[in-house]
Amino acid sequence: MERMDELRRQLQVLTERAESSAKDELRLFLTAAAVQIWSANKLYSESYAQALGLLGGEHFSAEQIVTAIECAGEPGRLLAIPKFFEKTVSSDIVQHTAQSRELIGSIGRVLASFALINGDFTIEEASVLRRITDRLEALCNASGIPKGAALEYRPEMITGISKTGYLSASEYTPSKVQKTDGVTGDKEDVPEKQQNLPDKPVINPLLPEKDEAEAVSTPAVKIGDSLESVLEELDSLVGLDKVKADVQSLLNFIRICRIRTERGMKVPTISYHLVFTGNPGTGKTTVARLVAKLYYLMGILPGGQLVETDRSGLVAGYLGQTAIKTQNVIQKALGGVLFIDEAYSLANDDNDAYGKEAIETILKAMEDHRDELVVIVAGYDELMHRFIDTNPGLRSRFNKYFHFPDYNGEELLRILQRFCKTNGYILSDDKVSSLRSTLEAVYEKREEHFGNARMVRNLFEHAITCRQAVWCRIRI
Repeated sequence: MERMDELRRQLQVLTERAESSAKDELRLFLTAAAVQIWSANKLYSESYAQALGLLGGEHFSAEQIVTAIECAGEPGRLLAIPKFFEKTVSSDIVQHTAQSRELIGSIGRVLASFALINGDFTIEEASVLRRITDRLEALCNASGIPKGAALEYRPEMITGISKTGYLSASEYTPSKVQKTDGVTGDKEDVPEKQQNLPDKPVINPLLPEKDEAEAVSTPAVKIGDSLESVLEELDSLVGLDKVKADVQSLLNFIRICRIRTERGMKVPTISYHLVFTGNPGTGKTTVARLVAKLYYLMGILPGGQLVETDRSGLVAGYLGQTAIKTQNVIQKALGGVLFIDEAYSLANDDNDAYGKEAIETILKAMEDHRDELVVIVAGYDELMHRFIDTNPGLRSRFNKYFHFPDYNGEELLRILQRFCKTNGYILSDDKVSSLRSTLEAVYEKREEHFGNARMVRNLFEHAITCRQAVWCRIRI
């Protein structure tokens, strides 16, 4: 309790120094820094959740923190210099002050308190802490900021580590923790220290309540949906003959495997994770939604919802924080399908530690929740093949590719006619022939990343806007 009170006091001093506009960013930075410091010992303590709760008023779950510790502890991972600190340095340059140096001291004391929260401050933790503050110091030195007093965490604060009160992050098994429905697993299989740890991550209090990058969830199967009705909906989609055949083939394979299981015969391991390749507007998200329903109706998944996201919905501003943000999206998808559009953007650069952290978090979730989560990744053909090849874990889990071809001119016309019918408009017969010719020409001259149905939607909306504008002028 004394150590927690000291951390609370140090946080209050630091946050009082920060401008109101920088407080959220400061909390994010401190969260990521604390997790990275704790990762030096590769151990988890229940006091970590309470300590992080002081930053945002709510507790993070054990699973969130363990995942973040595992990701943040990889060699070569550095925290970015936060914008609020860069602004302080810029202000010091103009005003010939040294506020940024004092800010480093306050940050250092807070991070030392985080390190000490479980009673020890190991040389490994101190090294990580020093690396974080040294980056801030380097910016001050390069900017000519006058040096201030020495930082107030000293070598004599360093202690050996006592593993009392810790859990090994590598041995922590979320599947044996209390489940979100309140049903607990066999107590004999649950380590004593883990029995009361929460399993379901809470909403991250450090992220905005409404984020433009927030994952979009499509509801699960509706009343009245059946395997036959969903397959009929799939078959009614314009074009996509090869995709429809691939989905049917996958379902048939699942049926055969079930029959073999019932008869006591050997069954090959099935991966339900999929790669969708193709240009925008080719129906990848629509088919993913239907696949989620089919998996549910066949008993593969317990929920059947589709959670759609992309890089912006998974990656946060700091290392360590990305794992937590990604975990939140995964929790929404548990029981259904996580659909990641433009997934290749997570591995565009070999030096992209943030994207790598998101990928590793997703791979871990795919292993921990293999009966509760299916992941579908989507994007352009060549880029998706490169993406899968960047990580052995991706190659081993994603071995089924569904290619979504561009719609030809006739199919584009049928899509346009559907837009008209759905929205209560009539496409005059005398325009159909000219539109067919126009759309066929557009298809023949299409560029590499053709917009397909999105292009048709834009054409439809443009036609409505122009037509109604003329009608309004006549009426006026």
